[in-house]
Amino acid sequence: MNQVRILHTADLHIGAELSAIGNIGESRQYEVLSVFKEITQLCITQGVEICLISGDLFDSNSAAKAFIKPVLQYIEEASNTRFFYVAGNHDPLDASSPFLSEKLPENLTVFGGEYQTVELSSPKVRIMGRSFTHSSMDFIETSPMPDDDYINLLLLHGDLGAVSSRYNPLSNNFIMTSGADYVALGHIHKRTEIQKIGKSYISYCGCPEGQGFDETDEKGVYLGTVSKGGCSLSFFSTSKRLHIIEKIDISSASSSDDAVKIILDTLKEKYSDNYAENLYKIILTGSPNEIEAIKTAQLQFSLSSLLYFCKIKSEITKKVDLLLLSKEPTLKGYFVKAMLERLNSADDDEKQKLTDALYLGLSAFDSEVAYIED
Repeated sequence: MNQVRILHTADLHIGAELSAIGNIGESRQYEVLSVFKEITQLCITQGVEICLISGDLFDSNSAAKAFIKPVLQYIEEASNTRFFYVAGNHDPLDASSPFLSEKLPENLTVFGGEYQTVELSSPKVRIMGRSFTHSSMDFIETSPMPDDDYINLLLLHGDLGAVSSRYNPLSNNFIMTSGADYVALGHIHKRTEIQKIGKSYISYCGCPEGQGFDETDEKGVYLGTVSKGGCSLSFFSTSKRLHIIEKIDISSASSSDDAVKIILDTLKEKYSDNYAENLYKIILTGSPNEIEAIKTAQLQFSLSSLLYFCKIKSEITKKVDLLLLSKEPTLKGYFVKAMLERLNSADDDEKQKLTDALYLGLSAFDSEVAYIED
């Protein structure tokens, strides 16, 4: 049976500025680079014949040489694997592209701005792709891949189902009529399961390493085999660290030290012994009795020496008698009364949102809500 062993990855954004995490941002850049090295090592150890990289390998075409040179070296070292790349909207194939100015490894093919096809004889595989040449790209139709005994792979960076997108909007009909056995997509950083549109298997592999708190799930690549009309790919985790948003109730804390202990105990219980290696956005909730004794700045200082990275946001609230407050002939009282009435008639899905809105409103009355919140 004709089949090929592939690895599908995308959206590494190597060289991206990570200023949001302060003085560890630079070292974190090199950690992301090391993820790509791990991917090329997987190609070696797992006998990968074709590695498909679906765009945005670099965060921009001005990535430093300190990132570009190692990337090309890692590819060259995995000499038994053929690498195929389509440039994305972050690193388009324009005059400033390192893929046009650098000497490329012999085992790397970079597709141009028009659809191109490469055929391999052993195994019998056909790969088609098209790169971005600008930071945006319109969709262009192309002829279906031939229906023969070759395994057809389609490599694209784009927006599936987003008809008004500026980033190569792809339709289900295009995929259905493409003739591809597997469509390797990039651009969306959240991994999708392997799906089937018509006779084509298709997926977004997601980014191999999260770089922000909008990328909180486990990251990795797809690895396995594709055959004529068949697909057996599995998710392989490559995450060095996780980005985690965690709400922690500190109602039982009577001091900042108590709050630190509650936070650390919670993280250790949920994320095991290596919990300290992740990046956290910690949202404090609850109504501690000694609320004035709990200082966000002190928590931030204490936790910064115990966790790789953490950011603290406080949503703790003062304990108040809401029924008593609702009887006050004040604007605050009328607000509380109206919110309690809405809560009494709300369903379970609505109650939590209304409760959060109630306490946020009370904080606003006490001038505790900043105009701009992250």
